[in-house]
Formats: sequence, C-alpha cells, structure tokens
Amino acid sequence: MSDSVTTGTKTVSDTSGSESTEVPLVVDRWTNNISYRQLVLSSCIGIAQFWWHPYIHDLTKLLPFLFLHNVFSIIVAYPLFYLELALGVVTKKGVLMCWDMAPVARGIGFAMLICAAFTTLAFGVVCAWSLAFTVHSMHTFLPWLHCAAEVTPACASRHRPLPEGSETPAQSFFYNFVLHLKRNGLSGGFGNVVTELTIYYVISWILIYFIACKRLYSYSKLVYFKDVLAYFVIVCCACGVTMLRGASRMFRESEWGIVFNNLQIWRDAIEFSFMQMVISQGTLVMLGSYCPKHKHKLTRTALCAFAVSRSCSTGSALILGAVHGALTVDYDNKTNLTGGTSASFILWSDFVTRIPGSQVWSLLIFFTIFVLALSSTALLVQTIMSTFTGRFIRKIRWAFLIFLCILFCFIGIITLCTQGGLYGLNFLMKWPVSKPRVVIGAIVAMVVSYFYGQSTFCEDIFFTVGEYPGIFIRVCWAVSPFILLSSFLSDVASWTQPDSGIGWALVIITLLPVMTLMTLYLVFKFRVRNMISNEK
Repeated sequence: MSDSVTTGTKTVSDTSGSESTEVPLVVDRWTNNISYRQLVLSSCIGIAQFWWHPYIHDLTKLLPFLFLHNVFSIIVAYPLFYLELALGVVTKKGVLMCWDMAPVARGIGFAMLICAAFTTLAFGVVCAWSLAFTVHSMHTFLPWLHCAAEVTPACASRHRPLPEGSETPAQSFFYNFVLHLKRNGLSGGFGNVVTELTIYYVISWILIYFIACKRLYSYSKLVYFKDVLAYFVIVCCACGVTMLRGASRMFRESEWGIVFNNLQIWRDAIEFSFMQMVISQGTLVMLGSYCPKHKHKLTRTALCAFAVSRSCSTGSALILGAVHGALTVDYDNKTNLTGGTSASFILWSDFVTRIPGSQVWSLLIFFTIFVLALSSTALLVQTIMSTFTGRFIRKIRWAFLIFLCILFCFIGIITLCTQGGLYGLNFLMKWPVSKPRVVIGAIVAMVVSYFYGQSTFCEDIFFTVGEYPGIFIRVCWAVSPFILLSSFLSDVASWTQPDSGIGWALVIITLLPVMTLMTLYLVFKFRVRNMISNEK
C-alpha cells in the first residue's frame, strides 16, 4: 500500500512494507525553487552574523580584521560554500552518506557532525542570553540604564573616567544580574547553576524542539519573518549609529600595520569567514540534498548567500564598532571591554540606551537576536537529525529528537548556565567551534580536487543542475587546501600556552574520525590488493 502527499512546496512519499533501511537521506524534496533558495540564503542570516565578532573589543584591529575577513570570504569561504552545497545536490545524500563518491573521506561527515554539536551547544546558551535581555527590556525602565548600588567590581556612571577594573552599567548588569559571573575564571569549577538563566535556556530548547520537529518545511516558513526582521534592525541601527558622537573612531584609530606583523589575525579571519558562511558543519550538504528536482542554478544561490552573509556580518560589526567608539568618548578612552562572546551583547545593550525610545528598540533588537539564535540552533539540530536514515529511525524520529534536545539542554545547564558559563562559552568558540572548520574545509577541497577528481565532480554538477563551475571557483578549490592547512599548522606551531591543552584535545577529537577512517580505509585497501596479487 502506498500513500503520497503532495503540497505546493514539497512532495512526501511513504511506501509501507517495501522501504529499505538503506535508502538515501531525502525521498521528499522541494518543488518550489524560490522557497528553497530562500532557505539556503537564510542559513547565512543567523546569530553568528549578529553576535560573534572577535575584534569589536579592539578598535585598532577591527577594520583590518574585517578587511582580511572579506578577502578570505571571497577566495576561500565562497568557493567552499559552493562546494559543500554542490556535494548535497550531486549525491542527493546527507553528511555521512555523500562520501560514497570518495570512501577514503568518510570520516569527514563525522567530523562535521561533531563540529555541529559543539556549535549547537554554544548557540543554545545565546538563546537564553537574548531571551533574558528581551524580558528585561519590558521593565518600566531599562535596568542597565544606570549603575546598580553595591556591585563588585564597581560600576562607573557615564561621562566620568572609568577606573581600572570598574565596569560600565551595561557590562555590570550583564555580568552581575544575568550571568551572576564568578570573577576568578574556571578555577574551582563552573560554580552554581543560575536559576533565571536556566529557565530561559529550557524555554529556548522547548521552542527549538517545536521548530525542528516539523523538519525544514516548517522552518522555511520562519525564515521570511526572521530575515526581514534582521535586515530591518540592521538598517535602522545603521542610521542610528551615525548620530553617535565618537562613532567614527574605529576609522581613525585603525592600525593597518597589524595586517603585516600579526599572523593570528589572519587565522582568525579565515575561521570567522567559515563561521559566517556556515561551512564545515554539514548544514550546506543537507540543504543541497533537498535541492529541487528541476534545474537549479547553484552559482546564483551561492552568490546571493555570499552577499547576505557579508552584508549582515559586516554591517553588524560596523554598528557595534561605532557603539564602541561612542563608549570610549563617554569614559575618556577607556571602556574595559574584554573580547569574547560577551562583547557584542554589552555593546547592543549600550546602544539602545543612547537612542530615543530605548525600551522599544531594546525589545526589538534582542527579540531579533533571540529569533536568529533559535533558528540557527534549530537548523543545526536538523542537520544532526537528517544524518540518521532508514525506516527505524524515521518511525521514532520524534523520540530521538526529544532525546537530542534533552541531552543538549542537560549539558548546557550544568556547564554554560552556571556562574562560569561565560568562560566555557568563550572556550567553545575559540577552540572546537572555530578551529576544526579550517581543516575540514581543507580536506573537503582536497578530496574533491585531487582524489575524486575536480573535472569529474564538475561534470557531475553539470549533469545535475546544468551549469559548469567557473574557473575562479575551480582554481580556489585547488589552492585552498594549501592555504588552510598552512594556516592551521602555523597555529599548531605557535601553541605555547599550557592551558591550551584541553582546547587542542577537543580539536583533535573533532578531527579524529577523519584520520581514523582514512587510515583504516587505506590499510584495508592495500591489504586486499596484496591478497589479490598473492593469489595471482
């Protein structure tokens, strides 16, 4: 007996009694080309573009970093975005099964899933942060508008010198009343679980479950709302920051010499470009496997995705840089703003206090960040879920999804929703979320270009979508492995900090499936070849 359901955006078929457990990932695929392209573009309009900006705390390095970031986005990130999307389109399979084309690279899929899992854990707590600010924006006045009494360290009011070690009102509120941050780092453990933050975290994961349980078809209905909301906020904030005194300081204080004498900023720019283009986490392969059955222009989709990613990430970084410049004017060139995952939240909250209608704008901005965080996390959960194929998993998919959400929620509560959770999130973003992406991207480009064959893969793309990749993309595929591996190896060689051991251990764990399965495949292949030779 066969049941078939056809809608305007998808076609779902289920054949009972005859379905194999080895079927490809996708049997139901988009028939609406516009909705599918919007879904791919929306993957590049997420929380990473609004929140994760490594150098907004340092005005001297912000513009040089953005310059390098955009250069590497053109020569490395964009071609690899096209490559990963094409892998899903050509193979019609998910992150694990698409490597049937090159069995030596089967471990890449597992490495992508591990990287996606770390990223999911990091994005989940950002949902809780943004929800906390959204709720606090509904007070009769913004609680971070003025300093609270008797806080440690001291809070300094505006238009006064900022003593060493003291904090701005927005910074003090975030650390003391949202995070309940312990100031001695992770010495002594993560500390106590923060009750209010945990409640927001659980609410966020409940919403993530309801988004993910409807699969990508329900998610596609959300992207139009969140994308329009994101661009509306960027445009309005860009107009607002032009009126801030000191907004142009990042242009005057830039030290472009850092580009030539600091290799770390180059490595950070590469990792940041991968993060902004959602590369090496399996999402693009999954989205490619849902490509419409009729001809689909990958180049047009990739270029549009590149444009929206650059406009969102660069626009938000410049807005936050302008706010930081205004902050330095208020406190006589000292802000005591530290780098890491908290800097953007502090600057967004400080920005809304400087414009008319601060409560309304605070509610709108942090609600937008909350929606972006939810959608990005739900898409990562969908990426992990989509790798499990076969009828057995599909029958209990709802139970497996509940288990996955509960697992991430539990791990996040005991680690990131604690008094030391900020340090844990900084650690995740610095190590397992960012660094493995470079190696994964290098291996993907190397396998396609030199193992499977670049010409063969380009012919597969032409046969599938009717277009042949341009010469620029093919040259970048051939060159990018050497650029990326050189960047990663130089980072390994510069490892001098003794407390980085755990970070490198997590990076190695993420990349271990690639090397293990590659070694096993080569050993087995040579062993079989020798056995055949001996029989002859």
